[in-house]
Amino acid sequence: MLYGDWIGRWGDSVPEIEALVDIPRNQRLTYGELNRDVNRLAHFLSVRLGITKGDRVAVLAYNRADYITLFFAAGRLGAILVPLNFRLAIEEFFYFFNDASPRAFFFDRAHLEIVRELQPRLSVGHYVCLDPDDRLGPSLASCWDQLPADPLPEVDLKADDPQLIIYTSGTTGLPKGVILTYGLITWNSINTHLGWGLRRGERTILHSALFYTAGWNVFTLPLIQGLGTSILIQRFDADLILDLMERERVTVFFAVPTMYQMLMDSPRFADADLSSIRFLVSGGAPLTEKIFQTFKKEKGLHLREGYGLTEAGPNLFMADGKLKTVGHPMPQVDIKLIGVEGNEEPLGGEGELLIRGDILCAGYWNNPEATDEALVNGWFHSGDLAQKDADGHYRIVGRKKDMFISGGVNIYPAEIERIIETHPRVAAVAVIGVPDEKWGEVGKACLVMHPGESLGLEELQDFLSDKTAKYKIPKYRVILESLPRTVASEKVQKFNLKEKHGKADNR
Repeated sequence: MLYGDWIGRWGDSVPEIEALVDIPRNQRLTYGELNRDVNRLAHFLSVRLGITKGDRVAVLAYNRADYITLFFAAGRLGAILVPLNFRLAIEEFFYFFNDASPRAFFFDRAHLEIVRELQPRLSVGHYVCLDPDDRLGPSLASCWDQLPADPLPEVDLKADDPQLIIYTSGTTGLPKGVILTYGLITWNSINTHLGWGLRRGERTILHSALFYTAGWNVFTLPLIQGLGTSILIQRFDADLILDLMERERVTVFFAVPTMYQMLMDSPRFADADLSSIRFLVSGGAPLTEKIFQTFKKEKGLHLREGYGLTEAGPNLFMADGKLKTVGHPMPQVDIKLIGVEGNEEPLGGEGELLIRGDILCAGYWNNPEATDEALVNGWFHSGDLAQKDADGHYRIVGRKKDMFISGGVNIYPAEIERIIETHPRVAAVAVIGVPDEKWGEVGKACLVMHPGESLGLEELQDFLSDKTAKYKIPKYRVILESLPRTVASEKVQKFNLKEKHGKADNR
């Protein structure tokens, strides 16, 4: 089995090496123990639930060791894991279940009440709690000791078979399920080892949620391929992370700029012993010079600025620490920049970033139109604008797509606009990103009201509170007489709105 059995190979050959450290559950697993757990869970999926190749398995949980166990167990069968965003509002979940049609739904006890509310309106065959709780269906704990630890017969898996569906919103506002294949995941890991110089036995902290590609593919799966160790925590906590960096002798680490600022703001930062760390990677938003210089001068650490997408990589460049650039393309990645006329841009020219290689997704689940638009003749059209300098370094200069980034998370205005438009007092709306010292950018709603109506910021936020995730809710609002539009297509001119109203205020 070339794909889907990394744990089996390591579990048989080097069972004593530590694979996972689950901090909230005070659990440490070697590769041998993780292999046995993967076998047990694969038996549960296959025999108890009847899961086979191509079936989808949804999961709603915080980071934990058996989340990763479930990923590899599903992979043994050729089943497709569908991680769900625990930050969503109740009504947002139904789209994903309708689109992915999972046969089984795994969840932790922390999200049991959400699952209880969803259950009457879902058509899912099996509900399984990862914790000892049988109220909504069988828990793993109730039958774990009876499950065999020997491997199931191998399933024939190929590079283009799906392994993960990670949902990311599109410019239309409708979420798109990105199909991550066994080949993408494997080649991203290979590129990461070659391009970033990973060593056998690296150690990292997994704080990124596992419904993002970053949670799986920046370090977690590459380190598992290279016999490394991931230390799992439920959410980003600056003091805890600094403590774990010392105590667990972390060697590599990934975060977004907002998180690095939180580390710097921690009272523990000045005295924290970070001498075990070989390098840091930043992604999700541009890195500031202040953060870059602070880690370099005060901690002597090499902070690399990365760039990647759910649809490609995400580790696409050999970031080498040249500020404001993401470095050179990884060994198995082709890059070109295309101008508005469709021609390749010369050195120094600005163009859309196109990506080619075995690190591309297989398209979007149940969305051939979006797939055909994004993947053209083997090239993925990123929608991001970039430049290449004389040293061959690439710099991301803007976003062709209508999107802004808040705390490293992509926010798609069309998704929020679609909800605000349902408010009875709102005639039209456009959402833009405005600067924010902590998060980089936050949302600002530009509203046109029906005659005689108004809508305060708190009223707007209350209206959105149970309809979308908290981080998507605009922090500011402005009321306008009309939205600037193009003459021919009546599309909103957001560049005009940003020029006139792109400040963090409510005027």
